[in-house]
Amino acid sequence: MKEDRMMDACINRASEGLRFLEDTARLRLDDTDLTLRLRRLRHAVRDLFRGRETLLVRHRDAELDVGRSVSENSLDDKRSSIADACTANFKRIQESLRTLEEILKVKGEYLTAKNMEKHRFSVYTLEKQMLGFFRKQLPQGIYGILGEKFSRGRTNAEVAQRMVNAGIDVIQYREKLDWKTREQMYEECREIRAVTRDAGVCFIVNDFVDIALAVGADGVHSGQEDLPLPVLKELAPDLMAGISTHSPEQAEKAVMQGADYIGVGPIFETRTKEDVCDPVGLSYLEYAVLNIEIPFVAIGGIKLHNLKEVVCRGARSVCLVTQITAADDIEETISQIKTIFYKKLET
Repeated sequence: MKEDRMMDACINRASEGLRFLEDTARLRLDDTDLTLRLRRLRHAVRDLFRGRETLLVRHRDAELDVGRSVSENSLDDKRSSIADACTANFKRIQESLRTLEEILKVKGEYLTAKNMEKHRFSVYTLEKQMLGFFRKQLPQGIYGILGEKFSRGRTNAEVAQRMVNAGIDVIQYREKLDWKTREQMYEECREIRAVTRDAGVCFIVNDFVDIALAVGADGVHSGQEDLPLPVLKELAPDLMAGISTHSPEQAEKAVMQGADYIGVGPIFETRTKEDVCDPVGLSYLEYAVLNIEIPFVAIGGIKLHNLKEVVCRGARSVCLVTQITAADDIEETISQIKTIFYKKLET
């Protein structure tokens, strides 16, 4: 029966996809729990058809499969990363299980079809869990931004080293072509990447995705008037992509487009950026706390004197710019910031 041929192809396709994911969980991610869950699911799918292997193989005809030539001549199966390969295999498994489920219903094997449905929903859960391993997360804590214009004559590399020494959680490099050449920015970012990598500090480059890729940064940040987020993610699928937002509408759009994190602000008046919009106040921060599920950083005009107010509203990542870069003692200032930040978190 043609249905048996379809079942044989779908079982093999689902099992092959599960095996790839299992090997990835085991050898790439080193995750015991995920490896076991994928292995059990692979065996469970096979076990549903135990006893009819000979029948299914009898209806197999790989040489005359019309889909073979279509697949061999297709260029749609390119992979840009291991995460991309995992996504493709999850879709392959889900589609195969759905086909099996429908064929089993046609054959009158309703209980087996319902078991197949249960396994399909398990795959949806596993997909979310596994792809989470590849999605870089913005760390909670103190987010610093570099810019020599606000550093009182100190170099970006010097300020970055002092930030790292003080235990900062995230460093963003933000320079403009009006201030630096691209070659200067690349060389600075290369030096800062080495410092942050050694310390395990998240490093993000503002605007320049090519420089972020060239130095191996953790992420790239964009403004509302800069490169669109979907393009940013297409150019750098393995980098964390963040975008500045100034309203609930912009935040929701960023989430829909796949942002890994957003900037929420400016909370207070700030002069560290030209053509900055008016302060959005604490109300937008409160909206983000209640409604935005991806990580976000509160930014804009935050100083030691108003930091408590921001943290009390629910911010778990806060950005202070000139409070840090223009400080007489950067290490001591960050220590004071962390004391306020973590004390308010505990209460």
